Order: sequence, then C-alpha cells, then structure tokens
Amino acid sequence: MPDKMKSYVQKIENLPTLPVVAQEIMNLNNDSSLSINKLRGIVERDPAISAKILSFANSAFFGLRYETADLNNAIMRIGFNNVKNIAVGISILSFLDDSKKISDYTRLFNHSIAVSLAARFIADNFRIGTEEDILIEGLLHDLGYLVLNRYFPDNYKDILDSLNSEGNVLKAEKKILNRTHAEVGYWLAIQWNLPDIILNTILYHHTPDLGKNAKHLALIHIADYIVAKNSYSPFEKDPKYPLYQSSLEILSISDNDLKHLEELICDVPLSDANFDSTRDTTRKVKETL
Repeated sequence: MPDKMKSYVQKIENLPTLPVVAQEIMNLNNDSSLSINKLRGIVERDPAISAKILSFANSAFFGLRYETADLNNAIMRIGFNNVKNIAVGISILSFLDDSKKISDYTRLFNHSIAVSLAARFIADNFRIGTEEDILIEGLLHDLGYLVLNRYFPDNYKDILDSLNSEGNVLKAEKKILNRTHAEVGYWLAIQWNLPDIILNTILYHHTPDLGKNAKHLALIHIADYIVAKNSYSPFEKDPKYPLYQSSLEILSISDNDLKHLEELICDVPLSDANFDSTRDTTRKVKETL
C-alpha cells in the first residue's frame, strides 16, 4: 500500500481499534453450542445489534414467511455464522458513526445493508455457494467511504463535488486522493486484522477480476452496481459505478439475467427496520423497554 495512502489513515487521531463487541464475536468458535450461547449473550448486550439481527431474520431476502421477535429463534432461522457475521458487520458500521456531525452516514449505512442482502439474494437465486461470508462482505465492502466520511469530511465533500465533472465517483476519488475508497478501507481493515476474505472484498469490489475469491467479488460487485443504480445509492448523487463485464462471466449471468435481477431486487419489499441506522434502531428499541 503506497505511503501516501497510509499517511491519510494515519492522520486519524487515536487510530481506532476494532470494536470490542466485534473482537469478542470473531473469537468465538463456529461449531460449539457453548459458542452459540456466548454469541446470544454478547448480542443481547447491544440493543442495536439485536434489533438488526431480527430485521435480517425477518427480511424478505431470506424468504421466510413468519416474523420473529425472539433472538434465539432468529439465530436458529438464519444460522450461527450468519448471525455472527451480521453482528460483527453492524458493530463496525455503528462504530464509524458520528452522530455529532451532519454527514452521509445513514445513507452509507443503508447502502451497506442493501448490498449485503442483495448479494445474498443473487447467490440464492443462482445457487452460488458462498456460505455466510457474503453478508459481512456486503456490510463492509464500503468501509473506506465510512472512514472518509467520518475522519476526512473535507476530502469526502470534494469527491462528491467532483463526481459530475469526472464522470463517476471512482475517477473523482483518484483526482482528489490519488487513490480510492477501496484502498482507504483496506488499509484500516489490515490494522484491525480482519479476515483475508473481507480484505479482498474491500480492496477489489470494483475490480473483481483482480482479486481472489472471484465468485464472492462478482456477487458484491453486481449487488453494489444494482443497489447504487436503482434504490440505495451511497450518495445523494448517482455514483455511476462502471459494471465489470467479467463479473457476469464469472457467475455465468447474461445481460438479460442482470436486467431480471434488477427488477427482482427492486421489487423485494424491505421494512424500515432493515435500513434504520444503528443510532435510530437503538433509540427505538429503548423506547419499547
């Protein structure tokens, strides 16, 4: 990673460490009933994460007919690893919120949730085996934007101001930073020692032919493209993300399939619970207690 980009992240005063909740969850074993009990105990301590796991479990993208308000039932419905990854992702997303500033955090948060669910939906529809990692990859693919939005708001604003003149947001980033949000997020993710599969997705989700785990990258890339274009853009303006044709080839998806996917994803009903930012979710949960 070039020194210039490292210096951007190193300018953050008191460079943040991985949230404690995320550390605790990532350290859990994947196949122990004791770990399931520990996971439930960790999640129950955080109303925002608990509420978000329930909203995922009740999401139309999972194809479940009956809603549940019970955390234990949610874990059984969507699986230990799904819940574990959702909890880690939401913990990191909420950690990068700064409610004291007027920012695009809520928009970025909503985009991350939508990409996560859309990628899972595409994988299920095309029977692409990705296990549960695709959810956390979707949640954290734009980690770099969250870092820029919170710690470098002036640079972030300059990027958005240059979007129209540069054609798309990636070119605007290159002009302002000489690097992209993917590299900013990747560098912080390295400091947090996140798993390689997440590092790979953060760095290569706009260039899926350059990274490893090609199917995962292609899923996130296509989901990101569809969501940003049609429903939940990370910005007020259209980022005009370019579509890498190789991502369709990797998944054996035709152009007609892509159009059909866009229609399906845009038609899936989504509740407010899916897209409330963590601070809003926490407030609403507390109001019910």
